[in-house]
Amino acid sequence: MVTVSLLVLVLLVLPAAVAAEKKRANVLFMMADQLRYDASGYAGNPSAITPALDRIAKEGLTMSWSGSSTPTCTPARAGILTGQSPWNHGMLGYGDIASHYPVEMPTLMAAAGYTTASFGKDHFGWNSTTNKGISHGYDITQLYDGLGAWVKRSKDMSYNDEYDQWFESVMPGKDPQATLDGWDGDGWNGWHGAPYVYPEYYHPTAWVGREAIKFIKSQVGAAKPFLAKVSFHRPHSPYDPPQRVLSKFDAATFPPIHVSDPAGKDPWDLRFRGQEGDPPGCGPSNADAWCGLMPLTQNGSDLSRRAYHGSVAFVDEQVGHIYDALVNASLLESTFILWSADHGDGQGDHYHWRKGYPYEFSAHVPMLMRWPQSYSSVASIPRGTVITGLVSELRDIFHTAVDVGDAAGLIPAGHFKPEDGKSLLCLLKDPTGATCDYAGNPGPWRQALDMEHSTCYNESNHWNALTDGSIKYVFRAFFGDEQLFNLTADKYELEELSNDPLYQDTLKKWRGLMVAQFENEGRGPNWVANGMLQQRTEGQTYSPNYPPAPPAPPAPPPKAGDVITFESVKGGASCLPSTPQCFKQVGAAIQVIGQQPGQPWCVTLDSAGTGLVVELCDPASSLQQFALLGKGDARTITTSNGAKCVGADSTARSRVVVADCPTSPSAKKADIFIFGASGRLCNSDDGCLTVDIASGRSDGGTTGTGTGTGTDTIAWPDAPTRARLGLPPKISHLN
Repeated sequence: MVTVSLLVLVLLVLPAAVAAEKKRANVLFMMADQLRYDASGYAGNPSAITPALDRIAKEGLTMSWSGSSTPTCTPARAGILTGQSPWNHGMLGYGDIASHYPVEMPTLMAAAGYTTASFGKDHFGWNSTTNKGISHGYDITQLYDGLGAWVKRSKDMSYNDEYDQWFESVMPGKDPQATLDGWDGDGWNGWHGAPYVYPEYYHPTAWVGREAIKFIKSQVGAAKPFLAKVSFHRPHSPYDPPQRVLSKFDAATFPPIHVSDPAGKDPWDLRFRGQEGDPPGCGPSNADAWCGLMPLTQNGSDLSRRAYHGSVAFVDEQVGHIYDALVNASLLESTFILWSADHGDGQGDHYHWRKGYPYEFSAHVPMLMRWPQSYSSVASIPRGTVITGLVSELRDIFHTAVDVGDAAGLIPAGHFKPEDGKSLLCLLKDPTGATCDYAGNPGPWRQALDMEHSTCYNESNHWNALTDGSIKYVFRAFFGDEQLFNLTADKYELEELSNDPLYQDTLKKWRGLMVAQFENEGRGPNWVANGMLQQRTEGQTYSPNYPPAPPAPPAPPPKAGDVITFESVKGGASCLPSTPQCFKQVGAAIQVIGQQPGQPWCVTLDSAGTGLVVELCDPASSLQQFALLGKGDARTITTSNGAKCVGADSTARSRVVVADCPTSPSAKKADIFIFGASGRLCNSDDGCLTVDIASGRSDGGTTGTGTGTGTDTIAWPDAPTRARLGLPPKISHLN
């Protein structure tokens, strides 16, 4: 609580003082999703077409080894947002970014007097009430998270960020994900590739670039410096570059897919080929496969790799346009440019696809920094320098931005620990990393980088790792065994060395470093006991440091006549006392739960018999009699006689309708609800049933034979009334 209060106080008093100072440098942080470290020309890939990134590398600093400590989308972005290690920010695997953190990069920079803006992918979540992304301190957001699913029945998206809304406005009724529908539905995690089916102007990569350029133009003559994050969703699946770009690539010219020699002494990757006995989810029959030996032709891995490289090239084109916009706005030489990625992409290496692995194709990401001319007097290295012998990580982006903004003084004392991020400006001054006077986390540069990921795709993919860019040590937690790679001699990890007699001292050293890390972090006996790493067959997505969500403000109770609608709700949320969106079956009635201290409201047919409202429960009311038919959690909601079914209006997805039960299999499927253990009633196409508390009557009237009073404050009935209505003595809440 002290930390939060201190930062709030700073937010209130600092901007006036900052305004009187000389304007500081801008920070433009650009990143791509799922971009391998070696997918660019400056990294030595002869097939890559990345002139814009190559120019930034030539004019700036390149880290020869930079990592994504938890290489999937959300935990990687939590590291950027907080500047902390995985254990310290709390995300050890793929989960939900917390709704708030004590210290966040954009909030801190805003407190320091910066305009903060985010374009493209945040993955922070979407607030359906405000119809905006959760900001985490960004003043301006124009988002494309790439999380939507096309709803064929209603011809719209289940997750409407700004790009989806824009696409709908210019291409009404069109599926923005249509490119790969014939192969894998929406392609968000698929391994197939294809040329984008619409004119490239409509591609999300082009849209993000245009939005960023609009912002840069708006900053000409601005009194405040800016922090702008430009986060491209591609080359993350779907691999869908414009045909113009895809045509530039020939898979025959690509570097080979890297796999161990099957006849070698330890071909460690053979179990991922997707053959009988290999982990499930592998092989070409699975459109979203995480591993497998894929065919080269018939939309196989050749086209996938071409489309991936094409997606990278199309992102690079937008980076070039943004760079040119800085030049045209006379902002280039007052702006730091940072470039990185949240993680890489298997692309068939070691028979892996997607991300979430400790290996180079997944955990090794690019890191570039171009400094403005105004900072050249401080830099001790020439432009184009490649820093070797040290490793950086995504958490360093936070600290680099804060250092540029001279905002480290706003960080509460003791918040960061030595294993958390460092400022790349330190390496600009001393490329050896021996000294660093950055106040936010001073001290020498890290000697090794901690990495980990909880269970992902398969129970066996659960690991911790350490690397200094030369040696990589991997502890496979599920199996309780180890891997060791010499990255200097074997950068593609073709030979696993943990059983090599010549490397036993090295193996022991790195094992000891991991033991010391776990002990210093206080991870407990499930992780390390008696100086030994412990096998862990179950994953742990969050550490004890993951911040709890603040309590939600209580929602008003329902009123008589409040309409029941569909609300787009992302999966995984539980029913909370503050939200009237959960139900339970009481006899033949469907009762609203989740209100404190409890409201005796039941789902009721409206007066026309074509929609649903809530009224005070009345066992004698035929309008409150329903049947939930089906097996397990899958249910069809019908009237008591089975003649009418509850579903969605085909033209307005949020509207609940009660109509004749469908007869066709596809229509029947669309009206199936999942009745979750929490009490949610959700239809996969349309969302979850919820009470629209703003829609009820205020005249005290009732619908049909319901007994609602129409008042906003409802007292919990006395014992005789509870008995008559069939209510329990005390309302129960399902979680």
